[in-house]
Amino acid sequence: MTDRPGPAVTSDAIVSRFAMRRNAALPKHARLHAALIEAIEAGELPLGARLPGERDLSAALGISLGTTQKALTRLMTEGFLVRRHGHGTFVANGRRPIGGSWHYRFLDLDGQTELPVYTVVLERSIVTESGPWSEMLGPDPKGYVRLERRADIGNLFQCHGEIWLPASRFGRLMRFSERRLNDTNLKLLLESDFAAPTIEASGAAWVRRISARAARTIRVAPGTWGLEVHIVTYGMGRQALSFQRMIVPPTDYALKLDFPGPSGSARVEMADRGEPR
Repeated sequence: MTDRPGPAVTSDAIVSRFAMRRNAALPKHARLHAALIEAIEAGELPLGARLPGERDLSAALGISLGTTQKALTRLMTEGFLVRRHGHGTFVANGRRPIGGSWHYRFLDLDGQTELPVYTVVLERSIVTESGPWSEMLGPDPKGYVRLERRADIGNLFQCHGEIWLPASRFGRLMRFSERRLNDTNLKLLLESDFAAPTIEASGAAWVRRISARAARTIRVAPGTWGLEVHIVTYGMGRQALSFQRMIVPPTDYALKLDFPGPSGSARVEMADRGEPR
């Protein structure tokens, strides 16, 4: 979908949203990132609208140019904004593939090019029952946020994913709009909105028959053999942030298994831990 330039907007709505978050325990670039998304979702920044120039916006907000650029670059990566050389930065109209994924990294048949990935949240809920997620994340009196997603890999095949997060810390995800969660790198979202950067990840993988529920999502026959990957992500102090179950159908496209953390040394542990409980 092509982004058609729309009318320029003033910085008033952005400044107001940014000011509302002045007491949030987030760095300024994360506050601006969140403020811009809220303004887009509220219709204060219409689709196709041109944002104020980076220097003008920085001056209006009272922050450095580098801070503004960091927030805008992140929003362009997530598909909320698009930059057109010589014309400015606009609110995007079309979907963009997620960037910076650690886990949904599939290689084209050349063995080098990473395929684009698009995700959509199918269901979200608060669950209180125990399972592998509670064992990995620890007990939480408020339960766990469960996100069920479908990932489209280069319009070639689909994967099924379920993610659990402690509700005491991440319950606000239940109030996020679908636009905010679809085609979004969840790790970056946790860092920007919850001050919870992902530092490393570990996982285990099995070849198993695909459940009927996952099979419907990714359009394969129930009982088809596929790859089931369990992934735990960790934040500061190696505190567990999320548990993910990822289902990959039979495919000729290779799954890249190195998880490149911020330091470039994130750990991957692939070991058979037996059947899940």
